[in-house]
Amino acid sequence: MEATIQTLYSSEICTVHNFLCRCTDCLVSAKEHQDNFVIAYIRTGNFQFKVFRNNLDAYHGFFLINKPGYEYRVGHDHKFPDECTIFSISEESLQQIKEHAGALSWFFDNPDLQSVLVKASPETEYLHHCIFQLLQTTRLARLWVETLITELFIQVLLTYERPALPPLLTVKQKKNYLPTIETVKQFINENFTADISLPELAELGYLSSFHFNRLFKQMTSVSPYQYLLRVRLKHAHLQLCNTSTPVSDIAFLAGFNSLEHFSASYKKMYGMSPSFARK
Repeated sequence: MEATIQTLYSSEICTVHNFLCRCTDCLVSAKEHQDNFVIAYIRTGNFQFKVFRNNLDAYHGFFLINKPGYEYRVGHDHKFPDECTIFSISEESLQQIKEHAGALSWFFDNPDLQSVLVKASPETEYLHHCIFQLLQTTRLARLWVETLITELFIQVLLTYERPALPPLLTVKQKKNYLPTIETVKQFINENFTADISLPELAELGYLSSFHFNRLFKQMTSVSPYQYLLRVRLKHAHLQLCNTSTPVSDIAFLAGFNSLEHFSASYKKMYGMSPSFARK
């Protein structure tokens, strides 16, 4: 396996690596050993993760969760070189996280499960986007970064049931459609405050609005509008919980056109009003 691995961040909570595949041939790696509990977000590409008679087809839009203490092999597809953000979590942090994410007990308590793929949500992808962008800056606000990292871990691990295997995508779908979905998600995460239109998003993938809308929902399980709305709400939620910015300012800065629309959407998503969440 040929790869560039950059250490982006290191603290008592975790170490964050940027993994960039450099393979030129589709080969399976030699056996490797996992020493830490790891959560990896697949930013782009495709690889086969082989462990304990399981072959996980990992591609963009999934988190790969790995227990420590086992051997695995990775088969990289050079047609779709993968890039991942790898969070290697300390044992002490893991124990604290498990206290808040007991829903994943079906995974932690099963010795026959070493790895699992968990589908990303708009919220977890936005959290990853914020973290990854912050780690590219020179003046790092460590407390904010670690707040977001902890929030990401808890959100990813709040999986109440063993997730179904990801849908099998054909080589054509991976080649033609995954890059489009990646581009659109990136655009939304960077421009969610703007008044984004469906034709604008479809144009990024050189598709008709109808075809794009159907494709996006098929591959992400949510419509483009729902994805945008949930990113805006997650951003607002973080601001409500971690700043003293007035609720009305948070609403408009998150891209909502009215306080009423924001309040109704927030309550539907989080089960409480923005003002109550702030308290």
